[in-house]
Amino acid sequence: LLTRFLDITTPPTPQFLQFLASCTIDPEDKDHLILLATEPTAYEDWRHWRFPHLLEVLEEFPSVRPLPALLLAHLTPLQPRFYSISSSPALCPNQVHLTVGVVSYRTQDGEGPVHYGVCSNYLHGIKEGDQVYLFVRSAPNFHLPADESKPVIMVGPGTGIAPFRGFWQHRYAMKKKQGLKKAGKMTLFFGCRLRSLDLHKEDKENMVAEGVLDKVFLALSREPGIPKTYVQDLMRGEAKSLYHQLVQEEGHFYVCGDVTMAEHVLQTLKVIVQAEGNMSADQVENYMLTLRDENRYHEDIFGITLRTTEVHNKSRETARIRMASQSNP
Repeated sequence: LLTRFLDITTPPTPQFLQFLASCTIDPEDKDHLILLATEPTAYEDWRHWRFPHLLEVLEEFPSVRPLPALLLAHLTPLQPRFYSISSSPALCPNQVHLTVGVVSYRTQDGEGPVHYGVCSNYLHGIKEGDQVYLFVRSAPNFHLPADESKPVIMVGPGTGIAPFRGFWQHRYAMKKKQGLKKAGKMTLFFGCRLRSLDLHKEDKENMVAEGVLDKVFLALSREPGIPKTYVQDLMRGEAKSLYHQLVQEEGHFYVCGDVTMAEHVLQTLKVIVQAEGNMSADQVENYMLTLRDENRYHEDIFGITLRTTEVHNKSRETARIRMASQSNP
């Protein structure tokens, strides 16, 4: 139960802390737990600063001694993690490939204990022949265009490249099996921190050589000796080509990755379309709405919402300041 089905890594809720408070006889631990469970500011500061998993909570309040059955009854089910499929059944039948970043980080502004991403580290540790619990969920609005002659523009930094590998594999399979000759251009904008982190580098080079990918652009944000570059910077450098493929040739635009990057890409594309099309602000807004209505602007966004990210970052910074002030006399 604890290794597969119950969530023991997400910070406990106030309700769970109330339960723990009922399982201690130490007055100091009890008062502290009740404070965290009933005072939203204290709870948010504690949660965002420590981001504790169950073991760390029990270590912080050592007098808590819940009955095992009651503890299990109060734990919530482990939620599924969703990953974009990184392969095509046309090329790799009876297989599902994933492109996963293995997550680890330190809490408390980098000075706390190391935490590990639940699913990414689980996948990293499994061996051939191990049983994996999974299910496939469809993404009805994120697929290659039915008209294969239309250009395809793909923006996916980091593991956001995952679905696009499936796209180019599908095009490659169709080209080999059906002699597909009138396929639209496929352009990829990929970004990572360092050149050594260029995911599927050889695969991309092979697809360019095979004529499946027309162009591949690489943005490096932390590579020593070169200016910091993001995918939206490369998009601006290809403004005329992007406008021609998207507007004049009625191409499809795909973006996959975290929500902050996706918003920057959207705003960059709006600037490009407005400038190249000599549009007013209202005209470009209407055009972007039309793109969505025609299902030609596709997003596969992972992570939490932008607003939640802003709140989380602000809360973490507030918690850091408060914790620092409390530690000083």
